[in-house]
Amino acid sequence: MSRYGNPMPASAGDPNCGLCRAQFHERWSSLPEIQDHAEDGCPYCANLLEGLLYLVPDVEARFGEDATFRFQHRRDMTVYADPNGSLKHACPKETISLRYRWFMVDESNQPYEPQGDTSSEDSFAQANAWIQDCLANHKLCGNDEPSALPTRVLDLGDGPADSEPETIRLVETSSGPDQAPATGRYISLSHSWGGEHPLTTTTAVIDQHKAGIPLANLPTTFRDACQIAWRLGIRYLWIDSLCIIQDSPSDWELEASRMSSVYRNSWLTVCATASSSPSSGIFRTRQAVWIAADDPPDAETIDILFPEAAALRTNLRLSLRFAPVHTDFSSYADPTKQKDTLPLLARAWGYQERLLAPRVLHFGPQELFWECMQTLACECGGIRETDNQHMGGYAHRDTTGQLPPKVSHYAALHVGGRGGAGGGKSKIAADKRRKKLLARWQEMVEEYTNRALTFSADRLPAFAGVAAEMVDALGMRYLAGQWQEVLPQALLFERTRVNDVPRLRVDEARPAPSWSWTSVDEPVHFWIPLAGSPEWANPVVHAKVLEVRSVPAGRDERGRVKREESWLMLSAEVVKGELCFSDDHYLVPNKPWTDIRVAVAKGIKGPQPASKQLGKGSFAVRVGKFEPLCFVPDVQLCDEHGEWAWKGEDEICCAKIMESQETWYWLVLRRIDANLEGPIYERIGMVQDYQPVLQSTDKTTTIKII
Repeated sequence: MSRYGNPMPASAGDPNCGLCRAQFHERWSSLPEIQDHAEDGCPYCANLLEGLLYLVPDVEARFGEDATFRFQHRRDMTVYADPNGSLKHACPKETISLRYRWFMVDESNQPYEPQGDTSSEDSFAQANAWIQDCLANHKLCGNDEPSALPTRVLDLGDGPADSEPETIRLVETSSGPDQAPATGRYISLSHSWGGEHPLTTTTAVIDQHKAGIPLANLPTTFRDACQIAWRLGIRYLWIDSLCIIQDSPSDWELEASRMSSVYRNSWLTVCATASSSPSSGIFRTRQAVWIAADDPPDAETIDILFPEAAALRTNLRLSLRFAPVHTDFSSYADPTKQKDTLPLLARAWGYQERLLAPRVLHFGPQELFWECMQTLACECGGIRETDNQHMGGYAHRDTTGQLPPKVSHYAALHVGGRGGAGGGKSKIAADKRRKKLLARWQEMVEEYTNRALTFSADRLPAFAGVAAEMVDALGMRYLAGQWQEVLPQALLFERTRVNDVPRLRVDEARPAPSWSWTSVDEPVHFWIPLAGSPEWANPVVHAKVLEVRSVPAGRDERGRVKREESWLMLSAEVVKGELCFSDDHYLVPNKPWTDIRVAVAKGIKGPQPASKQLGKGSFAVRVGKFEPLCFVPDVQLCDEHGEWAWKGEDEICCAKIMESQETWYWLVLRRIDANLEGPIYERIGMVQDYQPVLQSTDKTTTIKII
């Protein structure tokens, strides 16, 4: 017979149960303990055990017989692996975070709890509510009017009535080059290819796809996207692999140049945010469960002796769910830390697609969340931000980290954009807006480069859409990722992952000219604000850009470039130097440095990350007998095993760019060739000089950097 009676409020647990009582404070427990309390008749523990085994049926196999459970904050529970070694394999580092809540079925004003199934009617009802609110009330995001369709779209038909159709069709939206494309409402899909080769449209199969594509041939993510469009009442769908001819360079370049309009004109962009590949699907299920207490064998006797306990058992419900994964959208977030749970947000192409689209519906691992130009929200209510909090002072302060990314992006593009012509006040406003746009650009570059690309050559194309927006807003000359008007200070960027070996070797072709941040193929940080250093920093620019040239490799002038034909002529003070390294990566004065040329000649290996030698102080440039200045190479001077990619045979020099706050900034250049006009260099890094150590002769030299 149960000893439990006189229940506390449903959310608190039973006061006679040691486990329930302990949940008011942090408490560690185990699966056998929860089972014991459930068998003793505690309906709360019985609910918890049933829900846990539903969501994680293999909990013992994954975490061991003595897996530990940490209860905290009265609603949070974390499962850890057995620390006592009952597992036959090594103790996994994996943990599971769960959130639970008990309530009575007759409670009023129960908070909304996501169903744990992102394909559920409740999730789609919430999605529709977000969409309709945005269409009706958000002027920045646009209304429900049809827009120009992309070059090709998938025609899904009228949608299934009781069963889905067997085929969809690829359609061309205009019958000739002189005719305007058709208009309509369409959904664009943002997804990760994940190393897979999904169904694609090629020159060999395009006519077959126009005749019909069997739904059975589509990978799961694409089929799910069709279901979403049907359920939202939208006939047309755009998917990159099917709507761009993948084996046609000319078609790919043309459609890549139109990417900004594809996402900008979409009625909605669906993000397969929790999906790592086309085969993994968009929807997620079994992420939450609602449990009612079972009647014990002696239920009739208990009902007579303890009527209040019987009523509790009848009306008690448990909501148990995996703790929602909320992404950090701030500028300082590291998306690579969430690549396992929110893989799309760690991809560079997906970053641009999110910013360009007016409305974005994310399908996450446990729930839906929403982004538009004025709102950020999720199903559980854990994130809820609107444009009302900070927009009033947007033009007058730094909003980094204060606004959701899409709100910040569109505020930068549109706030202050309607100034008057001429006059002192309008000139001040225009200058303020220009600084705000450049600050936003710098923020985007640093966020974008922190995301992964499968192909280095996509560094410029995957950012071309947002670049097109900024070209229109700034009215400045865009050259291979750089703005001519903010050179040369825009040359002062640095690779931020100082403890990693760069992907590209010093002797490999880069995806862009070395004077552009797009050539580094790593996360970058600008040392000097592109909007200009404040006057109190006493900025002095020492170098002058004489000429800069960027030659597009295709039809998109903001896409890939011909690196050898894209160069920068710089007039600057130049000193010759040599590269060296140290086994000690800490910044210790007067530590021993080894010239790389000497190391190569003597067979001495370079610094290796495996031995934790690679760091900010591992590589340096030395001029004369002065103390070397540490720098982070843009490219790989030696590999992860310490084998040298650069033999030290090329001339090294440093070019003074500017000074600010008693710090001098120099480019580190490697001579790679010579022509009739003089030597040709490429950038391999930059250094900061606080001494100053790198003293020049105050004579300027003209150098060419490619």
